[in-house]
Amino acid sequence: MAKPSPATNGAERHLEPELTRLAALVDRAGTGRLGLLTDAELLELSRLYRYAATRVSQYATEGRSPEAVARVAALTTRAHALLAAPPRRASEPWHRRAARHYLVDVPRAIRAEWKILAASFLILYGLAAVSWYAVARDLDDAWALFSPEAVAVEIRQLEETKPGEPFRGNFTFGLDESSRTAGMIMTHNMGVGVLFFASALVPPLYVLLLATNGLMVGTYTGVAGHYGQAGNILSILMCHGTIELQAFVIAGAAGLALLRAWIAPGPWSRRHALRLESRRGWLLLSAVFPMLFVAGLIEGFVSPHAPTNARLAVAVGTGILLIAWIVFSGRSEPRRA
Repeated sequence: MAKPSPATNGAERHLEPELTRLAALVDRAGTGRLGLLTDAELLELSRLYRYAATRVSQYATEGRSPEAVARVAALTTRAHALLAAPPRRASEPWHRRAARHYLVDVPRAIRAEWKILAASFLILYGLAAVSWYAVARDLDDAWALFSPEAVAVEIRQLEETKPGEPFRGNFTFGLDESSRTAGMIMTHNMGVGVLFFASALVPPLYVLLLATNGLMVGTYTGVAGHYGQAGNILSILMCHGTIELQAFVIAGAAGLALLRAWIAPGPWSRRHALRLESRRGWLLLSAVFPMLFVAGLIEGFVSPHAPTNARLAVAVGTGILLIAWIVFSGRSEPRRA
């Protein structure tokens, strides 16, 4: 009598540990609900799916029983259906989808990139502080730290400001011109946001843009301080800049996310990593343009016309709202695929 084959010795009645774990993940995810799994479990699911697909072929080659092959094949098919399923169309109204997008998905994406954002803010505001300190000590340093033409224009405007009169810089247009000016500012700033995104694909260019903006803020404030107008210029810059500068940095983070997919794709192919990071990049970019729209309204209607205390109040208030939105929004919602 022939010896029993591995297919008949009873060992295949129980799945291997890897396949048992895959079955548990698939059962937990349910029908297309990958959002119930953590990020680590999603990576594990993809790895175990590849393992199961390999075992199907090995089982057939080894002559395992048709039942064993079919069992593993069915498990592999369920895992494939989860990983390869196209996105479902949302059934909820568009305004609820938009609210979920901006109140849940976008803040989570921004929080997930906190390391990139922290490094960018360190460069931006660190150089702003250094340049302000240097210019506050010696006005001549302003010519070396920023554009001499821009510094000359600011000094001329400061010298033309009458004693006791608040400094307005370039914001000398009347309220009747605010609508047109706000539109021009929005168009310009959205172009700058696209430039920040594109420059992040070549990191030295991104650092150069951050440095330029940081040196501008610090130098302008330092020069104005020599004329007793530091508070006025800072209130003008940050009244809209509290939102504007942060939007530029978030746009850069979106570009760096795509670059990361190419340089460090992790367990994925570069093509698949780019697909994953493009989703993150879109979430980040979708926050930039509404932020620049609001910043343009403030720059057109508030920064030129409101008194210094009101501008500072707007700067602080928008900063608090921005931080609260990023830090607290979406934490109580369950994670979705």
